[in-house]
Amino acid sequence: MNVSVDSQIKKIVSDLNVFPDQVQQASIFALNRTAEWMKGTLAKDISAEQRIKLKLIRDRISIQKANKQNPQAQLLCNFKSVYVKDLSNVRQTPTGVIAGGVMYPHAFIATLKKGGKPGVYRRITTKRFPVKSVTVSIFDDASRRVETLIGTEAKQVFEKRFLHEIKRATGAI
Repeated sequence: MNVSVDSQIKKIVSDLNVFPDQVQQASIFALNRTAEWMKGTLAKDISAEQRIKLKLIRDRISIQKANKQNPQAQLLCNFKSVYVKDLSNVRQTPTGVIAGGVMYPHAFIATLKKGGKPGVYRRITTKRFPVKSVTVSIFDDASRRVETLIGTEAKQVFEKRFLHEIKRATGAI
């Protein structure tokens, strides 16, 4: 038996004697809390998998919260590459650079006049210049993790938060 979500909400409203405004407010709270949970979980998982500082990943994910005019919460993710210079424990070796436990051969640490900040670079040609910053791609792992979060876990978390907020709105808690 497949029962639609609308009929389930109507049943909850009638059973708990809840007003439609309370249902809307509870759903907005549940959406925002689910989005916050997704941001934290996503950041932790990507950070652990890629061995990148948690702050670097957390700063790349922002939340556009739901409200009465816009009842949708959105995660805005910037999963561009991460500069190797931002990883922990960057060390120069005779054969390259070791950063975050990963060896980057033929790379070197330098402070260029243009930016004034130290970075990890590789030469593009056999000549001294031009050089290119060394980066780590996180897009594939991040997009795969987002798909699994949205597919299963987020729905369960939203249902749990929504029931909690409905009970809180009616005074059942």
